[in-house]
Amino acid sequence: MENNNRKKDIAIVGISGRYPKSATINEFWEHLKNGKELVHFYTDEELKAVGMSEQELANPDLIKAQAFLEDPNSFDYSFFGYTKQEAMSMDPQIRMMHEQVWLGLEDAGYNPKTYKDKIGLYLSASDNLNWRAYTMISNNANVNSFYLNQISNENFISTLISYNLNLRGPSYYVDTACSSSLVAVHQACRSLLMRECSIAVAGGVRVYSKPYKGHLYQEGMTNSKDGHCKAFDEDSSGIVSGEGAGVVVLKRFEDAIKDNDQIYAVIRSSVVNNDGNRKVGYTAPSINGQYECIRQAHQIADVTPESITYIEAHGTGTKLGDSIEVEALNKSFGYNTNHHCAIGSVKTNIGHLDVAAGITGFIKTTLALKNKMLPPSLHFKNPNPEINFKSGPFKVQTELSNWNSVNNQPLRAGVSSFGIGGNNAHVVLEEAPIKNKTTEDNTYKLLRFSAQSVGSLNAYQEKLVSFLEKNESDSFRDMTYTLQAGRNQFKYNRFLVSNSKENALEILKDPLSTTLYSAKLDQKRKIVFMCTGSGAQYFNMGRDLYDTELYFKQLMDEGFSIIKELTGIDVSKILYKENTDQEKGFDINKNEFTQPIVFVFEYALAKLMMHWGIHPDKLIGHSTGEYVAACLSDVFSFETGVRLVAKRALLMNKSRKGSMLSVSLSEEKIKAYLNDNVALAVVNSPESCVLSGTEEAIESLMEIFETEEILHSKLKISLGGHSFLMDSVLEEFRQELENVEFSALKIPFVSNLTGQLITVDEAKSSQYWIDHLRHTVRFSDGLTTLLKEPNSIFIEVGPGNTLTTLFQQQNHNPAANNTAINLIRHPKQEINDQEHLLIKMGELWINGLDIDWETYYGAQKPHRVSMPGYVFNKTKLPVKVNPFELLNLSGAEKIATVTPFALEHFDDNEAFQEDLDKNVVSFVNYVTPTNETEEKLVEMWKIFFSKDEVGILDDFFALGGNSLKGVTMLKLIQKTFDTDIKIKDFYQKSTIKDLASEIDMRLKFVVNLEEESSYKSVMTI
Repeated sequence: MENNNRKKDIAIVGISGRYPKSATINEFWEHLKNGKELVHFYTDEELKAVGMSEQELANPDLIKAQAFLEDPNSFDYSFFGYTKQEAMSMDPQIRMMHEQVWLGLEDAGYNPKTYKDKIGLYLSASDNLNWRAYTMISNNANVNSFYLNQISNENFISTLISYNLNLRGPSYYVDTACSSSLVAVHQACRSLLMRECSIAVAGGVRVYSKPYKGHLYQEGMTNSKDGHCKAFDEDSSGIVSGEGAGVVVLKRFEDAIKDNDQIYAVIRSSVVNNDGNRKVGYTAPSINGQYECIRQAHQIADVTPESITYIEAHGTGTKLGDSIEVEALNKSFGYNTNHHCAIGSVKTNIGHLDVAAGITGFIKTTLALKNKMLPPSLHFKNPNPEINFKSGPFKVQTELSNWNSVNNQPLRAGVSSFGIGGNNAHVVLEEAPIKNKTTEDNTYKLLRFSAQSVGSLNAYQEKLVSFLEKNESDSFRDMTYTLQAGRNQFKYNRFLVSNSKENALEILKDPLSTTLYSAKLDQKRKIVFMCTGSGAQYFNMGRDLYDTELYFKQLMDEGFSIIKELTGIDVSKILYKENTDQEKGFDINKNEFTQPIVFVFEYALAKLMMHWGIHPDKLIGHSTGEYVAACLSDVFSFETGVRLVAKRALLMNKSRKGSMLSVSLSEEKIKAYLNDNVALAVVNSPESCVLSGTEEAIESLMEIFETEEILHSKLKISLGGHSFLMDSVLEEFRQELENVEFSALKIPFVSNLTGQLITVDEAKSSQYWIDHLRHTVRFSDGLTTLLKEPNSIFIEVGPGNTLTTLFQQQNHNPAANNTAINLIRHPKQEINDQEHLLIKMGELWINGLDIDWETYYGAQKPHRVSMPGYVFNKTKLPVKVNPFELLNLSGAEKIATVTPFALEHFDDNEAFQEDLDKNVVSFVNYVTPTNETEEKLVEMWKIFFSKDEVGILDDFFALGGNSLKGVTMLKLIQKTFDTDIKIKDFYQKSTIKDLASEIDMRLKFVVNLEEESSYKSVMTI
């Protein structure tokens, strides 16, 4: 019956959940494993505190028990872009599932903000009429009424989250009563198999909005007589109510294997059906309905019942329900008494979670498969006599035991969930295949993490330390990869580079560490590649990169091959030196080798960055470096570029002998030292130039500068580039250029000759490149041109930090938010090339640039593993409400219950948020209001966005506004200022300064009209 076809299998790649006394799935599993009942039994004092009277407490049928979530009223609304007023009116179940869906995707190692394919969402939530009544009666005036109806209604849970996280696959709200969340899993599997999405998230949630008060026992009904759920036991009497939320992240099995995903377990099949009317009543269960569902699941999974060794039952602990369920299972397993199969129910631990019950049993079973352990089902002493255990293979799992394979078959389990009305769901699960463990090595890795606030960032660091100390199973390489490829970047960022988990822990635990880098990200940056000229080269530059990065090596080898064809010399042995060639007189600092080697090296490095996803918006080169810029811009081909630069170098060697001298003087001051034998070759910065001249003239100048105490340095080169000394070779270079096929540039780059962006005609002109060899390199002017545009990152794609230093000498405007990074270490830096490059990758990341990690790792891609999830910076919000109390309040009092004037009842957790958060300067400078209109608008926006500080340059949409929020704010503005300002004007004037100006203009116009009307009336009289 069984075959190895896995095309229809679904992998469970991520899990998240919150359950009673369990803030995380790991805590939940520990409680299950240890046989803990997570039901709370109230004291009379606790129940009096929520309004129960002495008379109610004295009722003998009052069962003072419930399984509830700790801290269900906390939500990080700003993380998801909601205002505090919106969050206060949002169904608490929707709030919670925003976080759980996010954490589930993080656990799977996927970032919904950057994932390219479709993600589907399939969720269930308990009916919350009480909350909807509360929001309708309280009528929060700070939220658009249309939007209010959506965020307070559980029916919109999936589409609200899909919109917020940009999940573009199907988005379903599933309601089949108690089986809803397992049906959601079934629907998610179907969508994956139909290729409607590539990732599917399924789950369910139940959070009470009424105060916890236990339940009233009534014989013959479903509620337990003692507050315990005793599934399958003779003393069973029903359920106790519980709260919880859980989600699973699913992928097609074949895709999960291909993508090196972690796999908790595998779904072999899922089936949903309905009882029809083959039962005593609408709410009653049906043996045949359940049997058909389970049997069909076995058939679709193509497995025998004998291969299944555990059943997670619906197991409500009712006399009728349990007996019918076991009878249906017996029938599904062919009444086989030779087989042995354990059975249990998570309801014995946490009660019945209504629509979230199915996903909870599913998660329990998935974790049991992953850990190869069967947790105990509680409160079982003697079997319910109405259950036919004797005619089947089932035995209640009463203690923790290892889950061992039978006949070398994979571990398999069934999970059932049945809903009132007859919707049955059954899933067949199988243990995940053993994955090949990532081999640990001592190469350097980039470990990074990010958060929306400093408080969350610090809290995550603590969480990460704890995780790294305890985790012995996952490789450090897998961990760092998961955080690189599977996490979103936020405002506050931190990273380190390390070659071991132990060293990373030392850095993370050291509060004074200088190798833990932190920064605040204000905006995404534009990218400028700076291509270094000759002079910065050194032996073995980028050697580690050459040895480890195949793409880089291929480009380097291609360039070396072209150079060897031209010169007959293998320059790879000069760059990555061998003593035999060194002894023969080959030297990387000889011009004929320097220029082509530098060109090939920089081109390969720049193309590697582009291969990894870092693409320049503009380019600038320094002398030879401009050839790299032109080649990257496709003005000419790589081969042509190598040939041109090699020929240029040889011709320069044939030119008149000369020298070059670097001098710490401005262009204006250095003009006094120019003459027929000395020319201005390079303007590097406002206070640094390079002179070219005859050897005698340069020697004379050095004596003068020594006397005048002017800093100077002679370059190690025996020619005078960018000067009259090149005149003798210009014609021969022209002949070389006539054979070049030029193309229109694709990436703008700055001309060394003009200091401005080069034109297409210039770039394609032979004369331009002749003049480039002959005339002054105006690099300083080029930087000045590029620095006019703010918020750019200048990346030096060459050896050392020459151009980065020149950048720093000219970058004098901090408000422009420009920065520079060099990718390759300076020869005097005693640091591994790979370590240095990864530090620079980290610096790029904290400046808003990220590489494509899938491409970076290529075929050597590590595995995604479960890493700690985001630490939300939560705010206390209302959850337990009584809408009927509001009916006796005035209109103003109703609004006060959900507006900022009542927020003292739901204060933020100030201890969580560090003071540092408030001290970080925003990229938008704070400007105080200058008139009454601006002051009123500032106060309105503070209340609307729950901000302590709002300036007149702050933008409505940058603060988190959207179209619906805009409609609400517009109504408040129209009412406050008695003006008919239109929505179009509001969107176009979205800062307080512009908006106030528009309002004042309109008010002035109205006043003028009134005065004119009054004047005309008087004249008429």
